[in-house]
Amino acid sequence: MDDIAVIIATYRRPHLIGRALDSIARQTRRPGEIIVVDDASGDDTGQVVATWSAANAIPVRFIVAETNGGAGVARNLGMAAATSPLIAFLDSDDEYAPNALDHLAAPLTNHPEAVVSFADAMQHWTDGTSSIPMMRRCLTPGVEADSIGGDLYRLNDPQSALLLTSMIPTCAAVFRRAAAEAVGWMPSYRHGEDWIFWLKLTGRGDFLCRFVDVATVHRQGDNLTGTEHDLRNAQMTLDAFLKLRDGEFGVALTDANRRRLDAAITEKAGHLRYHASRKGLGAWWRALGSAQGRATGGRLGHLFADPKSLLRAARFSLR
Repeated sequence: MDDIAVIIATYRRPHLIGRALDSIARQTRRPGEIIVVDDASGDDTGQVVATWSAANAIPVRFIVAETNGGAGVARNLGMAAATSPLIAFLDSDDEYAPNALDHLAAPLTNHPEAVVSFADAMQHWTDGTSSIPMMRRCLTPGVEADSIGGDLYRLNDPQSALLLTSMIPTCAAVFRRAAAEAVGWMPSYRHGEDWIFWLKLTGRGDFLCRFVDVATVHRQGDNLTGTEHDLRNAQMTLDAFLKLRDGEFGVALTDANRRRLDAAITEKAGHLRYHASRKGLGAWWRALGSAQGRATGGRLGHLFADPKSLLRAARFSLR
């Protein structure tokens, strides 16, 4: 069957992208299109992909972004270029299990009312940290999702389930291209762009899932997930929550979910204060004066809400 386009967004991963492509070649359900979008890497990724394509006799469309715009922008270029009705994402440092596309595409074939089909992926670290699943830690069968036959489940309330956490592994989902185009593709945002994309799709149809592993997410040393990125991630998460609340992503929230989001914004503002204070007084002062800091109380409001953060910032400045 050739109704799936697999889009690989890549940035400076010429040494890893072959593994991702190999995992596509091993699929029991081959995609009709493979599209690699290079986010202005400026390296030999194009030659690596061309060599792989020739060696495996598998055509790969290669697109180079004019400027580095982040994963969301790169994936949008791929989606716009795709002609297949179903789309899957695979990052260039991750890989599919051999039956991934088979598991993910079948529910959409059998359930025309569904817009997204997803499963789980295992996160793997190069430093020997134990691998953990991405989705099953956040979603419980029989609670947020009910069985609709066999091992297939339907999310009861996709917007509520996905509101505050990015639980759908980007490399473990297949979705309808028409629905993605209808919601304006993925936001051109550099943090949580996939989470926002899934939220935008919640108004387009059902979300179906299987509690099985279909991919491996490899955490590299330059992934922005380590503790050294805590302040950046706290600020970006708060920014995304604020934009979601203010309607900038085009997601029509229910009243109940708006209240949940307001509470989460208050919590994330506390995270911003905490991580900024651990960088010292200068970082604390700048973070609370940032757009996100001002939108959640400003410096004076944050100081009244959490005076200990100032003391912590002073203490870390003396270290």
